[in-house]
Amino acid sequence: MNNLIRAEMFKLRRNKAFWAIFAAIAGLSTLMHLLIITDWWYMSGTVFDEAGMSELNALSVYIVPLFFNLIVSTLAGYFISNEYSQTSVIKNQIISGNNRTYIFLAKYIVFTLAAIVVTIVIPFAIGAMIVLLAGDGGIFTDQSLLYLGRSYALFFLHFLSFTAIVMIISVITEDSGRTILYTLFLSIAMFVLEQLVTVMPIRTIYEKTMFYHFDLSFNYSLTSAEVITSMLIGIISLIVLLFVGTLIFRRKEIK
Repeated sequence: MNNLIRAEMFKLRRNKAFWAIFAAIAGLSTLMHLLIITDWWYMSGTVFDEAGMSELNALSVYIVPLFFNLIVSTLAGYFISNEYSQTSVIKNQIISGNNRTYIFLAKYIVFTLAAIVVTIVIPFAIGAMIVLLAGDGGIFTDQSLLYLGRSYALFFLHFLSFTAIVMIISVITEDSGRTILYTLFLSIAMFVLEQLVTVMPIRTIYEKTMFYHFDLSFNYSLTSAEVITSMLIGIISLIVLLFVGTLIFRRKEIK
């Protein structure tokens, strides 16, 4: 398993798409945070506004599934899907002969790590650095840090399930373009469901999905019961999705 992870890390370091996404997100995050700090771009009504950290409003963009889906699905398309040949065979001599479950998990771990870096770590790190350099570090009180820790912990848990879905789609489609397209359709469908569907049975089902809990994670007034429920949904979703992913991956030909 360790060797498989090392092999995937080696491929990630040499993946041009990953570094292009890394540079693009770093540049975009810097620009967005600077515009907000200097009052060139005004955002209001965000979850960070409610928490008294309006200087970090740019981060609200990166917690919206419709936006971070583009980042994650593009990474999956050029890191996972491009390993398939035109005959749907995985082109990787390093992983041949290994347990299929370990192969899938190694790919998932490295892909998820890369997605977390470009989607969560980079925007937050740049935002925090710019806020501190601008002399607004007073927003990081004990209460605000507790809020950020709780919110990002829940968001991170559901993000693990999201990357599992994206990886499953990439394994099924075997094509970078279709991976991006199908994942985008899924995010749009969940967004429409959240905004338009009011029928209680359907609404209740939707509220048990990670897409609903992405928004809920940053609710400033979450109760202990809601936190525990969100954690259980995230853990169960991740276990189920990884199990399904390994089953699908076992059907793939590797040589």
